[in-house]
Amino acid sequence: MRVVFSRVAAVLAMSSLLMSGCRKDDVRVYQAPKDLETPPSSSPSPASVPIEREVAKSDSKPKGPPWTVPSGWVEQATSGMRVASYLVKATDGRAADISVVALEGVAGGELSNVNRWREQIGLGAVTEEQLAGLRTTVPAGGRQVVFYEMAGEKPVLDGKYKARTLASILPAGAMTVFFKMTGEEALVALEKTRFLAWIRSVETGDGPSETEVETPVAAANASAAPSTQAPLASTDSSVLPHWSVPSGWKDGGSRPMRLASFEISNAEGIGDISISSLSGDGGGLLANVNRWRGQAGLATIDEATLKLESGTIRTADGATGFLVDLKGTEKRILAVIIPHRGSSWFIKLTGPTELITKERAKFDAFVQSIRF
Repeated sequence: MRVVFSRVAAVLAMSSLLMSGCRKDDVRVYQAPKDLETPPSSSPSPASVPIEREVAKSDSKPKGPPWTVPSGWVEQATSGMRVASYLVKATDGRAADISVVALEGVAGGELSNVNRWREQIGLGAVTEEQLAGLRTTVPAGGRQVVFYEMAGEKPVLDGKYKARTLASILPAGAMTVFFKMTGEEALVALEKTRFLAWIRSVETGDGPSETEVETPVAAANASAAPSTQAPLASTDSSVLPHWSVPSGWKDGGSRPMRLASFEISNAEGIGDISISSLSGDGGGLLANVNRWRGQAGLATIDEATLKLESGTIRTADGATGFLVDLKGTEKRILAVIIPHRGSSWFIKLTGPTELITKERAKFDAFVQSIRF
């Protein structure tokens, strides 16, 4: 499937906004706020005067963002991974943070991002099957894009406010763009109409262009072909990885936000193997491991514990990956993160404990067969 949002991609390219990593957006609410807290490792950004921009009409030389900013949204200075940032405040101190984040490639996958957002507001993780029931679509320009609304069930903002998140995901050329509002539950609910109007105003272009990106699918089969190729998520490398597919692993077909998928089905149950790539450190080892631990029903850990519980594994060409084996009550996850040429590769096997135990040697052999 080929997808492109030419107007959005053009503006991001003109701004040189090639983002790296994938970290959490912390949002706090204060009784008398001066600024909404920015993401970790970022200094607070002073608010500017309220603005309301018209979308530029010319695609030859983009001017400003390819959307119309709703009235009442106060523009903030961008920081970290943000392409744009806005703020909404109520007179009693309640607040909501609006962000536009652009990441190269598939950006971790739809499920992992939704579960990260759910975790931020105190909700539990959902499965791929449950995700379909939570997903709706909304118009963005002349296209339909996915939209999620999630409401927290307990106070997580300064210990007294529940939180709500609205989010939409748009493929844009070689990047994925995330539009998100998070803040006090009732305030975000009131802003939903403006948020959806904002998404509808996004200029997505008239159709496919020569810069469009094809969603890649790795070829694999149960007879274990000696070598299978999968394209890189990033477009700045001509080196394609190869691997040997273990017997019994079947091609999982095309799935959103993945470079490749494999399936295992036997008497022990069903296992899912996912391969994805992000630029930079992909959010960091600890953050990803704690997200996976949550998926396995395990508590989060700190850096010191991570060092004790993680191992290493080498690919065929000598790249070192960080390996974790997460054993939950009903689910077990084997996962490897391999830093390579400014990107992070994620190889993950999820399934019942008995299946993972049986497939562990094959998983290790698969990772060890990779050549970048």
